[in-house]
Amino acid sequence: MFHLRLHLYTFSPLHNSKPYLCRRNREEVFMKSSIFYIPALLILFMPGGLLAQQPDFLSGTSGRSSSRSGGEQSDIEVDTFEIFYFFADNPNQEIPFSDSTLGNYFHQYDPVRKRDLDYRHLGNLGSAHQPIVFEAPWRRGFDVGLHQYDLYMTPGSKMHYHRIERPYSNVSYTQGSEQADGYVTAEFSRNFANGLNFSLDYKRINQLGTQGQYPNQNNRNTAFTNGMWYESGNGRYDGFLSFAANTIQQEDNGGILVEPITEGQFSSPSSADVFLETARTRHAHREFMYTHYYRFGGGQDSIRGLRRSYTISHQAIINNSTYKYFDDYNEAQDSNFYNSFPAMLPDPRGTRLFFKHRKLENSLRLATFKLDSRNQERARNQRDLFEVGAVHSLHRIEQAGADSTLNNLFLTGKYRFNPNERLRINLYGHFGLWDNAGDYRAEGNLFFDFKKVGSLSLGAINQLYSPTFMEHRLYLSEREIYRNDFSKTLATTLSGTYALPAFKLEITGRYHLLNNYIYFDTLGLAQQTGIPISIAQLIVKKDFRVGSFHLDNIVALQQATEDFVRLPSIYSKHSLYYGGKWFQVLDVRVGIDLRFNNSFYAPYYNPVTGQFQLQDSREVEFYPAADAYFSMRVTKFRAFIKWENVTAAIPDQGLFYQTAYYAHPSSVFRLGLKWRFLN
Repeated sequence: MFHLRLHLYTFSPLHNSKPYLCRRNREEVFMKSSIFYIPALLILFMPGGLLAQQPDFLSGTSGRSSSRSGGEQSDIEVDTFEIFYFFADNPNQEIPFSDSTLGNYFHQYDPVRKRDLDYRHLGNLGSAHQPIVFEAPWRRGFDVGLHQYDLYMTPGSKMHYHRIERPYSNVSYTQGSEQADGYVTAEFSRNFANGLNFSLDYKRINQLGTQGQYPNQNNRNTAFTNGMWYESGNGRYDGFLSFAANTIQQEDNGGILVEPITEGQFSSPSSADVFLETARTRHAHREFMYTHYYRFGGGQDSIRGLRRSYTISHQAIINNSTYKYFDDYNEAQDSNFYNSFPAMLPDPRGTRLFFKHRKLENSLRLATFKLDSRNQERARNQRDLFEVGAVHSLHRIEQAGADSTLNNLFLTGKYRFNPNERLRINLYGHFGLWDNAGDYRAEGNLFFDFKKVGSLSLGAINQLYSPTFMEHRLYLSEREIYRNDFSKTLATTLSGTYALPAFKLEITGRYHLLNNYIYFDTLGLAQQTGIPISIAQLIVKKDFRVGSFHLDNIVALQQATEDFVRLPSIYSKHSLYYGGKWFQVLDVRVGIDLRFNNSFYAPYYNPVTGQFQLQDSREVEFYPAADAYFSMRVTKFRAFIKWENVTAAIPDQGLFYQTAYYAHPSSVFRLGLKWRFLN
């Protein structure tokens, strides 16, 4: 990925650095040109596509005028740098982002693996995904129920805004086994005069090869989000305007019917037979979001330090989404693959799922908070926060013969208390009125830091939510396949994590209780069970180090009381690597990653409904999937080369499955590059 390095200057008696420049000086230094030069800047900073892969956090800032100055910078560059980013949903707390090392996830370019606990997908980059280790869903009001591509999209709520002193750019590119397979990411942010900052976030996945993938499995996913942040001269008004365009285009083969030839001239994934040869999926989301705040109070008291702040905020979202699945008419396939939906057969027009979802949302929030006066030269943090608000959403579903409109009105509340570094309390809740009356979520997190004896984090979630649109009804080729009147699902999650950094040990226990759980059965139809389902989980992380050699481990154990939830009882990840510095300038990592789970009847992905459903005909076998890699870093440049699925090179090993009928390709090489640019 492409990285930029920048320096943040603050006045501190501990550092011999100049203070922040004032807004007037910044405006004189920055370009005097109009904001309409932004399109030209995009062209200059977009070599085929841009973006940065970042973890998801909640963040924000307040009173950031002095942090966005555009004065001269020191000519001395070091490779370690800090920038601060935040989200429009909370512009009162910042997250420091630092990328001075290779990190555990640099060579894990795939979003489903760029995390502690992986998601499963269909074997190729950019395909439909689902958590391997069960996670409680986050729900508030109406939900379409198609989340199989969420990791590849960037809505306005996840747009990073930056507190910076000089332009920030972060770009990466990974090349697949074929020229047509690539993943481009980029993130860019720059200050302009008159209190303006422009940010851009771009992701583009191209999996268009013909030999390294199975037939009818290509995809192209694009996430393009850009935003403008305006801060008034007195620092009391902040406005954030963003536009997000997320497009998912997939070929759907329905899985492998006959596995490919493993030997000879024609031994490649392209020689396999698949269930569907012409099926396609396209999801398109276009979103405008404007969030603005007006702040009262705050400022510096000569005796008591920072004073309490009060804000009133409003957010408006206009979202237009289109969902489409289409497959040409094929008598053999239509009578076999689609036999779960007899109401639509036969249909010479082919199989077609199409509907539009339009949403207009407005929210109003009142909040009070006090900024933490400690470490003011670094990321700004809230010492406390109390917020109440209301969110109204108007949803319009346009579907042939079945248009519908509904309103959601939710009352929301947040409370955060962080008196010191050893204690943090976070509470959140919402309660639904109108069409989703009675839906609610109550969530709490408590963190204790016991210093040398470790830390303890406790969490609890209790929520009641309505069925999704896809669980409620399904129309194919303008014919009703099913219409359900399900009860609401009641879900409870309890969790606790004990961490002992001195021993590089972390132990997490989770318990989920699901009532009126909704699932998709072996026919692909939505069903609801009245039997309570319990899921117990134990997750252990332990790292070892001997000199320059490291062994990082994550083991997840989980067990469900009912067969409606199919999970591997063991999922394990291990990374053995050497990390050191060569020639005094080159940081390197050389190692191998291993992941596996026990044999179980893994879910099957049905492209018609876009859901992972139960299946009883194919057991996913134990498969120790190994990846070998070499990664390096020198100043602003990073690179890796990765040999994926090394295990496939072992004779008679078989194919690697995480999802029933969807195999991973054979061993392939992946090359990745990452740059950081200044100015």
